[in-house]
Amino acid sequence: MCDVLSGTTSSGSHHFGVLEGWFGEHWSTGRTFVLLVTTLLVFTPLGFFKRIDSLRYTSGLAVALAIVFLVITAGITFVKLFNGSIESPRLLPNITDITSIWNLFTAVPVLVTAFVCHYN
Repeated sequence: MCDVLSGTTSSGSHHFGVLEGWFGEHWSTGRTFVLLVTTLLVFTPLGFFKRIDSLRYTSGLAVALAIVFLVITAGITFVKLFNGSIESPRLLPNITDITSIWNLFTAVPVLVTAFVCHYN
């Protein structure tokens, strides 16, 4: 969530977040400040409910927002695919040498962890 709000920097390139796009690049739109404010104003009050049953509406809202995010992302992707501004995704991995095969196996722990955590 913080990457969407405040942006992210990786591999020497910076991707603007929603807050940076609206208000510019300031200390108040940085990752640390956004995480702190989100934790204090959103997550901390939710942690003080006496009964977990009180979070049912919050969970429903979270699922609805995830679906909205998915629809927006899929819509942007399809528009960009049809305009030709991005390449069509590869369905199979690009295997060129033994290193590329080894890179496939480095993804297995991530997938296993995601499956186990999703199940739990």
